[in-house]
Amino acid sequence: KEIKTLITASGEQVKHGVSLVDETGEALSAIVAEVQQINTNVHAIVEAAREQSTGLHEINSAVNIMDQGTQKNAAMVEETNAASHTLVSEVQALSARLAQFNLGAASHASATTHSARTHSAPASIAARPASPARPSAVSEAARPVPSPARTLAGKIASAMGAKPAPSGSEWEEF
Repeated sequence: KEIKTLITASGEQVKHGVSLVDETGEALSAIVAEVQQINTNVHAIVEAAREQSTGLHEINSAVNIMDQGTQKNAAMVEETNAASHTLVSEVQALSARLAQFNLGAASHASATTHSARTHSAPASIAARPASPARPSAVSEAARPVPSPARTLAGKIASAMGAKPAPSGSEWEEF
């Protein structure tokens, strides 16, 4: 009877041990599944980090290209500014040279009137292309025409903010 009790107790302990082993196997399977899920998540994080790295590299390249463009624009602005100053100096020199010529009072008044007419012309007239010049006979009563060089110099000087040279001297066209 004692042996039967011991065998029964031993069988129950073996059954209990088997159930514990089964539970341990299930727990280990759950752990393996969780480790695989963590591994999948780590791979996703690595891929996202790789994509972010690529994106940051592209952004860095774009910023470098924009920086180069900005530097080129700054250099062109400096060149344009220098050219503008040179042009102003040349206009002033040209105005000084033109001031040496002697203009008659009538032609000076005519130049002023012509300049005013040029500036007040309607946009439709000013926008039309100029027709080709045709030679014509000069009549005796023709009035002197203002010097195109002086008119141009005045326009350039006013556009550049410089004052045109005073036109106190007279100029006669031939």
